[in-house]
Amino acid sequence: MSPVRLEVIAHTFVEPGLCMPCELVLSEAGVDEPTAPRTLDEYPAEWQAEYQRLTDWVYGLAGHYGDQLVIKVIDPQSPEGLWKSLRYRVRRYPTWVVDGKERIVGWDRPALEAALEKAR
Repeated sequence: MSPVRLEVIAHTFVEPGLCMPCELVLSEAGVDEPTAPRTLDEYPAEWQAEYQRLTDWVYGLAGHYGDQLVIKVIDPQSPEGLWKSLRYRVRRYPTWVVDGKERIVGWDRPALEAALEKAR
């Protein structure tokens, strides 16, 4: 039996750095200093709490379902996140997409667990 796929479209507050073409342009312009990445404690307390809640949920689900569940967290500001947000018509975050079929918007734990059980 194949594992259930869970895509989590949510803000991750991670600074991925510049893309290669951007770095090349900045290098050619003489701006070789890399920017310092932001740390989580530089964000507002509400954002930190939401990030911690997301992390707790993802690790909790991974621990509960083990290898029966494949989780992918996607930042909506990334190209993939933009595509997934359009594809699944996501307007609020987090949105949990179970096997590419069922969307659960927000922090509705019973609905998420019911969708995961149904997909198993």
